[in-house]
Amino acid sequence: MDYLLAFSKVFGINNNDNELCLAQYRVISAQAPLYYLIMIGAIFSVSYVSMSSVPAHLTIVSPLVLLIGFLSIYYGYVIPRSLTLSSYRRAVVFSLHFSVWGTIGFGAAYGYWIFSIFQYTSYELEFLIVGISGIAVFGASVCLMHLRAAALALFVFSLGPLTLYFWFSGDSNQTIVAAIITLITVIFTKVAYRYGDDFSNLTTQRIKVEAQKQLAEKVSVSSRKLANLDSLTGLANRRAFLTNLNSQVENIRQQQIDGLAVGILDLDGFKQINDIYGHKVGDRLLQTAGKRLRDLLSRDLFIARLGGDEFGIIGHGDYSSEQLVQLGQRVCDAMRIPFDMGDFSAHLGGSVGFAKWQNGKYEGEDLFEQADYALYHAKDNERGGVVIFDESHARTIREVSGVDRRLRDASFEDEMSLVYQPIVTLDGITLGFEALARWNSPILGSISPDVFIRSAERAGTINELTAILLEKALLEFQGWSEDLFLSFNLSMQDIMSTKAMLKLVTIVQKSGISPRRITFEVTETSMMLNYEQAMQSLALLKNMGCKIALDDFGTGYSSLAYVLQMPLDKLKLDRTFIAEIENDADARAIVQSMIGMCQKLNIECIVEGVETVGQYETLRDIGCNIIQGYYYSRPLSGLDARTYVKDAHKVEIAG
Repeated sequence: MDYLLAFSKVFGINNNDNELCLAQYRVISAQAPLYYLIMIGAIFSVSYVSMSSVPAHLTIVSPLVLLIGFLSIYYGYVIPRSLTLSSYRRAVVFSLHFSVWGTIGFGAAYGYWIFSIFQYTSYELEFLIVGISGIAVFGASVCLMHLRAAALALFVFSLGPLTLYFWFSGDSNQTIVAAIITLITVIFTKVAYRYGDDFSNLTTQRIKVEAQKQLAEKVSVSSRKLANLDSLTGLANRRAFLTNLNSQVENIRQQQIDGLAVGILDLDGFKQINDIYGHKVGDRLLQTAGKRLRDLLSRDLFIARLGGDEFGIIGHGDYSSEQLVQLGQRVCDAMRIPFDMGDFSAHLGGSVGFAKWQNGKYEGEDLFEQADYALYHAKDNERGGVVIFDESHARTIREVSGVDRRLRDASFEDEMSLVYQPIVTLDGITLGFEALARWNSPILGSISPDVFIRSAERAGTINELTAILLEKALLEFQGWSEDLFLSFNLSMQDIMSTKAMLKLVTIVQKSGISPRRITFEVTETSMMLNYEQAMQSLALLKNMGCKIALDDFGTGYSSLAYVLQMPLDKLKLDRTFIAEIENDADARAIVQSMIGMCQKLNIECIVEGVETVGQYETLRDIGCNIIQGYYYSRPLSGLDARTYVKDAHKVEIAG
């Protein structure tokens, strides 16, 4: 059948333009019923008006033969839907060629049939038949305009014999009709060519527009995907997490789900490894952690990386507190499995905070903030554990919110004060005092330092507060014995701000007190936030002559490598090691090893939280020299602290 395709250029069919051929096929397919209806109507009309004067084989048999042939062309034009794509495209091209050839055959047969009828008709009937045929052929050709070769073929082969018959009949009226038909044919040909070119151009433009639209949609889909995907871990990102959370909140409001829980995981110890070994190792750790979460958790849970070393979990369902604790513990256990980094194994941990939907007017952000609060409560109090947000946390938030409001309006000079806790040798000799901040609000009363210090950090006023407290402490310390030192705590934001550190240096210089009598305490957590900046701040204080103490040692994740790099003069062991030291052999061994480490590094070791005779005696037996705690004294006012020093060089045991 390939010989049918040999006249592609003549027919104006571009075999290589699949989209144009398909567009032509679709339009012709849609208009084919009209084309067939018009020509079938013409056949029956001519047969009817000729029946009285024309033999039956021309008015009955011949029309039936034409009709059968006409319908066979239609069935040959239809393409089966079961073809493959390449076969379908080839079938479309073939159908277009078949349409032209079929129209040529039908037009020639129709023209011959009309010419045969003219042998028996009257002069008037010939004009009627030409009128019927002309109108029908013109209407049918319009239906085929998108395939101009077929439209012109129908015009030429259907009306051509009649036009020639009229032209050479010798009758002036018929000659005029022939001339009109010829003129219409020429005009129609010109219009058909122009229409065909316009259709081809429009189809090409449409294809280009659709291609651009598809490309734009593809880019849009890719952009949306990238906008909601964490490129490092392949998990959803923070944006997708919050979008999903808000969607789930809407679902629970519409009672499409019966519960909702939000969890946040924070990797304990990640920052230290990231700082020591670099971002490449840190990225591999995050990728592995993300994969562990995917492998561990059910597909019903939505998992995302929120940023840094935090991951989010959303679960829809009526989770009990016990189920959430079990889920969180599984996550924490998975994070405690050593991470194989090739040259070494990284040991991390995980803390998880959960918040559950409660009957109330919650928004997605509310649940997220509750889970975030539960997470940081876990990090502060149950590091490596799971905390579920409950009413006690909500009450604390309300209280803290009140503190935040009052602190913004507080007069630091008037409302903030200091107390001093002795730092003493086991022989009872007082070496110095640690200055501890106190806030007695005229509205709220006495507020815990843990609460208002964090409130000041959130409000961004901690640098101002630190400076005022240091001025107060140094002013009061001026009249104290020269052999005593003053220990003063710095917050995370203090050592992260060069401007704040320069302010503190100025205060020390103006105080008239020797910098060697001043010790600044920093915590492991504050050092690990930005190690390089923290080291610069410590170097500034150290170069001035001040001493540096690492506070709460053992509760964070700093390694011995960090301790060796820090310009430390003192190391303070956290009270958590002391609580069970009398009965816990492991606790004693840890404290003893830390004391020994400090002695070898020539660093003073101060043990905090000593309260009982048993703790005191145990520390004495394992070689401890300096302690701080209620065993000797509670924190004292400035006046009481001076009295304490004057009354006894060896203090009595506090009752």
